[in-house]
Formats: sequence, structure tokens, C-alpha cells
Amino acid sequence: MSNKQIKLLNGKKKYIFYILIFFFLIYFIINFLTAFFQNKILSLINSQRFENFIILRVENYLEKLSEGDLSQKEIEHYSHLLNKINKKFKPVIEKLEK
Repeated sequence: MSNKQIKLLNGKKKYIFYILIFFFLIYFIINFLTAFFQNKILSLINSQRFENFIILRVENYLEKLSEGDLSQKEIEHYSHLLNKINKKFKPVIEKLEK
């Protein structure tokens, strides 16, 4: 091989090496960021502030639901849901009554 070919081959090896390093860095950065955001989301979900927020949202929803009359469609929808809940928890309710 001539000296020119060896330099060209070394230059290609150098670029391939840089490309591999770049891909590994991108891979590790993406893994780090996903783990970081998962940790932040889990800490947010487990926090007392989030629990208070959910409680306030449910209370607000129940308050809005209690105002005004229900339409026939809403009556059917909620009665279907309550029947499903009643069937699911019937053994628990019967055990509590004993």
C-alpha cells in the first residue's frame, strides 16, 4: 500500500471511531434523560401536593355533578356504572354486614 492509501484508511478509521462515539453518547444521553424524567414523574405522582390536587379535582367534579338535573342519558350511564360497581363489590358488602 502506498503512503496515500494508508493515510486515507486511517482517516476513515478515525471518522468511524468518531461516529461510534457520537452514537454511544447519544444513546447514553437519551437513557439518562428518560430515567431522569421517569424519576421526576414518579416523585410527582407520589407527592402530597399531587394527591391534594386529585382530591380537589374530584371534589370539584362531584360538586358540578350534584348541581342541576340529570338527563336520561346521564341517568342510564351512571346507573350502569353503579350496577357494575355493585356487582363487583357485592361479596365485600355482604361480608361487612355479617
